Amino acid sequence: MIIAQIATPTGTTPSPAIHQLVEIITHNVVEIDGDAQTVTSPEMFVRKDRNQFTWRTIHLLAVEGDIDTEDQSPYGYPLLPGSVDGVDAGSAAVPAVGMTSISLSLRENLDSAYVDINALTGHEDAYLPLWEATREILRAEGRTKVTAYADHPFGDELRAPSSDLSLAQTRFSRFLLEAGFELTQTETCSRLALPVDEENLERLSADAAAHAGDYRTVSWVGPTPAEYRSDLVALVSAFHLDMPSAGIVEAEINYDVERLVTADQRTADIGITAIVTAAQHSSGQLVGYTRLNIEEGLPAVFQDDTLVLRDHRGHRLGMLMKTENLRRLAEIAPGRPFIQTWNAGENDMMWSINERLGFRPHSGVGQWQIEIA
Repeated sequence: MIIAQIATPTGTTPSPAIHQLVEIITHNVVEIDGDAQTVTSPEMFVRKDRNQFTWRTIHLLAVEGDIDTEDQSPYGYPLLPGSVDGVDAGSAAVPAVGMTSISLSLRENLDSAYVDINALTGHEDAYLPLWEATREILRAEGRTKVTAYADHPFGDELRAPSSDLSLAQTRFSRFLLEAGFELTQTETCSRLALPVDEENLERLSADAAAHAGDYRTVSWVGPTPAEYRSDLVALVSAFHLDMPSAGIVEAEINYDVERLVTADQRTADIGITAIVTAAQHSSGQLVGYTRLNIEEGLPAVFQDDTLVLRDHRGHRLGMLMKTENLRRLAEIAPGRPFIQTWNAGENDMMWSINERLGFRPHSGVGQWQIEIA
């Protein structure tokens, strides 16, 4: 088995290697979720790789057979093109049976990395060579704290110290345990079927508004309006520092207005539309926000950040913001099948809000971590 690296795309058209990477990811997602409605397309994979500025991602393939290329990556692996634009040699498909994506933060937690490892059913022998190659790259990059997120069915076999949510074993989790990873956190992946129950939405919204007092909501689609940028920077920073982590990577964030503006522009360039609703105090300060992401070509909608600053909690602002954002979604992108989100097992408050909105558990997620020398 040969481990090859996929080069950063130089053009906009995904290469056969990128297509195979996505096919392997799709195979693994369908195995747990039962559908591929949340899997990014090869074209979107290329766009994301070309528009990164706070992360650097390295993609590997496990290949059975020969690879027709003389190019080598900086880490010494055969190099396959990431896009077909202007590429002839080495652009043919190879018999790939597994993949790894290594994500390296360029702004914070510079001793950590995230890895996503997948293999086709019946090719679990690809896990070990992929992990060995991944570990070599991480050592070369000085990354010692490694996190892998893995999808799981619910079950009784695996439990993290941080919550009572338990998961079932999978072929991948068995490998992670053998490799020395520890399960440090469990999350619920839940879905809200669309369209929402309008009667329930109105009832929840009216109740939240009755408790909101000196607060109202403001919403926008796409880039953050200039008058809200400073407040949103503070909210995003608070979200990342407040988010349950239960692991070896400590919360750290280096966020500013320049980074927000760049991120907004690149998000739009990629083809992702953000719908944001914020809670605004009578003083004019934004004290909370929630965000939905709509990805071009993808049926599913993703519920990402939701936060209310600690000093402003207790006014049902989380529910107020979420109900308003659901109305915005119905106006902007009707016909979507569902919203998908994730809640840490210990985050009972946010799960309570989501459950009342109609979210239902769909699958589990395990945060697996290891420290390497």
